[in-house]
Amino acid sequence: MVQTEDVLAGLAALRREGQVIVGFAAETGDEHGSVLEHGAAKARRKGADLLVLNEVGESKGFGTPTNAVVMLDAEGEPVGEATGTKLAVAHAVLDAIGRLR
Repeated sequence: MVQTEDVLAGLAALRREGQVIVGFAAETGDEHGSVLEHGAAKARRKGADLLVLNEVGESKGFGTPTNAVVMLDAEGEPVGEATGTKLAVAHAVLDAIGRLR
């Protein structure tokens, strides 16, 4: 195995005027922190304008018709949440991006 470049952090570092950088993170909690704590740390590390965080696990995140996400800003602070169909969640993410512009 070979470690790859951190694409999201690289894009955030090269952000041009007017661009909004959005990342997505599938997280699980563990003995070191909750899903939200891991996501907030990732948001701060990556530097994207918005990090869409969703918890994954048994019957969560993948292979289901619905989803639930928390949207975090670059400081790891929650700026929105969305639950429902994947289309409804996608619309909520687009709305959050629009508020950043």
